[in-house]
Amino acid sequence: MRPRTRKALALGCLATVAAADLTLRRRKPPWIVVGLFDHPAHLATGALVALNVRGRPKRWRQACLVGSLIADVDHIPMALRPELPTIDDPRPVSHCLLAVAPVAAAAGLTQSERLHGLATGMLAHYLRDVAVGSGVQLLWPLTSRSVKVPYAAYLAACLALAARSAQVLPDGRHVR
Repeated sequence: MRPRTRKALALGCLATVAAADLTLRRRKPPWIVVGLFDHPAHLATGALVALNVRGRPKRWRQACLVGSLIADVDHIPMALRPELPTIDDPRPVSHCLLAVAPVAAAAGLTQSERLHGLATGMLAHYLRDVAVGSGVQLLWPLTSRSVKVPYAAYLAACLALAARSAQVLPDGRHVR
């Protein structure tokens, strides 16, 4: 990928995260509408991670983007309930590292690029979720405590990923 394209993608990802989070903070939409803003920000976070992992095939990058969204499939049953959750309600317990473990194990056993990408994308999803909303019960079933970090830490991680993905050495190669 050309340096200008990488920079444009990184800036586009940052703009997506910023626009989504600014809208979510200022407008405070109902839970059912939050996904319209949150999902593009999850994709952007996954893309920033993927831009920083060099040497992986296209199928890995595609699976990483899928993984950055797939964790929210557990929201479907919540959307079908008569009473919808609020933005401050805890996330389902399936938002935990235990959900990533079988995918990561299968990736290790099969050496599947797609499964490696999927597991990485799921972790990118949690990177965002620990900073927005009510946090994530990452260590469930060991504990039901939600892990939450300051939003500024997530934003700093996104900025660092974007900066790193756009770095080019004098000979034209990308920083590894």
